[in-house]
Amino acid sequence: MLKGAIARRYAGAMFDLARKQNTLDRTRDDVKEIAELFKQRKLAYLLREPKIPARRKENALRQALASQVLPTSLNLALLIVQRGLVEVMPNIAIEFEKLVLDYRNQAIAEVTTAAPIDDAQKDIVRRALEHKTGKHIIMHSRVDPSILGGVVARVGDEIIDGSARNRLHILQQQLLSGVTATSNSDDEFASEGFAQPANL
Repeated sequence: MLKGAIARRYAGAMFDLARKQNTLDRTRDDVKEIAELFKQRKLAYLLREPKIPARRKENALRQALASQVLPTSLNLALLIVQRGLVEVMPNIAIEFEKLVLDYRNQAIAEVTTAAPIDDAQKDIVRRALEHKTGKHIIMHSRVDPSILGGVVARVGDEIIDGSARNRLHILQQQLLSGVTATSNSDDEFASEGFAQPANL
């Protein structure tokens, strides 16, 4: 079975359990913590090495996690190690996060601007993304001067590029191909579902 399918199966089982127990947020944090723990080189080696007794692996996990995560989350970690799926744990965390977001009709947007933007401008971008996606947007902002201006937003696998750099590239391509632009850059930006924030 492919790693993706395995990750989705385990994430789905944990999601259903957490939803029934009303522990979605706590379980999501636990699953992330376990995934990060399994990335640690020394522990990952201990958990993967077939010559190391299962009892030693279990004790190591209990010492690392028992006081920090829910019993169901600890059981997940123990089961993953028992079945030799340590390398799949990061994918399980990713799939679990997707399930929680879908359940709450949310999406994470990675929004890049050329310069820092204020709360009012962030709200404009958030509302535009919510209008375009039909989801409640959790926005993560970062600054990258190389985009020159405008906004680049990544929501899941979709990239919405309203940057000045992209509009400049489009214009250059049009000039090279002899095609005349029929709309200005603001119209192109608006066509992507954005209202142009001031000073961008």
